[in-house]
Amino acid sequence: MDEEHVFVVPESSLPCPDFEEPSGPLLRSGLDTLLREIGTQELVSAELDEQCELVQSLTTKVRIEDPRVKNDFGCNGAMPQISQLSPCIMRLSVSGRSQDVVFLFPVVGSQNKLRLARKSLYIEVRRRISVFRRLVEGSSAMTAQVVVPISGPFLKPDGMKLNPFPIVGTGKTLHSWNIHRLSLAQLPVLDPRAPNIASWLNAHVGSMLSTRERSMRKKHRADALMFVKDTIHAMFVRATAIQGGPSARRVISLRDEQTNNCDTIFFISDIRYDLQAHTMVCDGYVLPLTHDIMPKITSFLGGLVLGNDTATISVFEGEMQAWKQLIPAFVERCRTWEHGENCEYLARKQVPLTLEMEVDPLCSCGRGKDVDSLLKVDEWKRYAPYVTRIAISPLFAVSYLETIGRDPEAHKCSVCRGRGKPKLKACSGCAKVRYCSQVCQKKDWHRHKPQCKA
Repeated sequence: MDEEHVFVVPESSLPCPDFEEPSGPLLRSGLDTLLREIGTQELVSAELDEQCELVQSLTTKVRIEDPRVKNDFGCNGAMPQISQLSPCIMRLSVSGRSQDVVFLFPVVGSQNKLRLARKSLYIEVRRRISVFRRLVEGSSAMTAQVVVPISGPFLKPDGMKLNPFPIVGTGKTLHSWNIHRLSLAQLPVLDPRAPNIASWLNAHVGSMLSTRERSMRKKHRADALMFVKDTIHAMFVRATAIQGGPSARRVISLRDEQTNNCDTIFFISDIRYDLQAHTMVCDGYVLPLTHDIMPKITSFLGGLVLGNDTATISVFEGEMQAWKQLIPAFVERCRTWEHGENCEYLARKQVPLTLEMEVDPLCSCGRGKDVDSLLKVDEWKRYAPYVTRIAISPLFAVSYLETIGRDPEAHKCSVCRGRGKPKLKACSGCAKVRYCSQVCQKKDWHRHKPQCKA
């Protein structure tokens, strides 16, 4: 909310890539390609809430082109089945053929119904159950509606929780899907002792939580992503001593509150400034305390854990499993080495490799590589063969999916986004949508009428 520290970032004017080819295979949560056996998926459209600020629903169609499916679906009344493969992908199956339907954001797949147009030969994925009922009653064609609402972080057993930090790609070309790439060597190192650093760095890393997450924290509700954000905030605080600690602690161990067990240690070599996103990043290394590695380091590990440079952070319900999913994404984003022929990711077609305690979620391809910064600290050198480089950044809520610091009373006109003349008035039918004038209400009535009546 500090207007003196707002950065306006230019957005590319280039058109979005063709939805059909380039983006399809890369949106899979695993290492396979998408199935397209039924037909062509059309572009996904987003419907916003009454304030035109949050994404409320997504809609897309699959045009049926396969001859066998055309016959069974259009003439014989075959019913498609639908299931969720990943946070953003639903799979339609009809007459032995399958189609992967890709959305741009995570969706709750368990809350779905299908709108089937047997005469027009398409299947439509949409959001509102109420609209679905009106379509069935008013259409001569046999129709239904798919309900796939936007997924909130970790609130449902499917959607975002299936894989919140996907690693995508084909073959050895892997990428973190929703965490941007970093070239750590290109980023300037931040000196936490510089004047006025604490005044803005503490506020910056403390602004990760959405309004929902802040409410859950006050009510002591469990949410794994909220816990992860709190832990990342604690890591920055410990590594920089920005809250008045005696000294920076650059070795961070995660201790599972439920089992009182620690199986992950981070070495933070530098705090860098992320020029692309105007944020901070912990440049460091992750050490998994697995059954294979522990015998090799046990003789000197005790001195590290009990040393003055080490801070232990407790992690809570579901958080350790979330970290096992997040660590591979933080590693892939700064990778300078190549995945080899014996990569465990490629062999198992699975990232992360596991969510279990005392088991490494990472492949072994990056272990012991790019460790120059680690070797600069005498007490850390002996761990070099067992660590993997990692870039840890704050995880901010997405403003068009969750409310962030927004005044609930600061409504705007749904058409012109004005504040009102002299004030906004709510629609008399649903009392949800607000307009500044009758002119704007009349302009919007064609779009709003089906929702209002429903």
